[in-house]
Amino acid sequence: MKAFQRLLKNIEKKTGLSVEELRNKSPEEYRDYMTERTHKPFKVNAEYPTIGRGGVLRDGLASSLEINNCIDKILSI
Repeated sequence: MKAFQRLLKNIEKKTGLSVEELRNKSPEEYRDYMTERTHKPFKVNAEYPTIGRGGVLRDGLASSLEINNCIDKILSI
């Protein structure tokens, strides 16, 4: 359990946010926060080859609203 607590402390130190704050942020909000904090664009790098349909993040991060709209569209068919 000590290792997990150290991991959480390191995450908080690196991001400047508590774990609870991180859980409450959408990926888009986190990207904006980190871009503002570091003054550099926040990029997500895939660590796997893009085979077939390509990488799942090829269009960038999607907001919760965009995801909900896509799900609603799929469910309405």
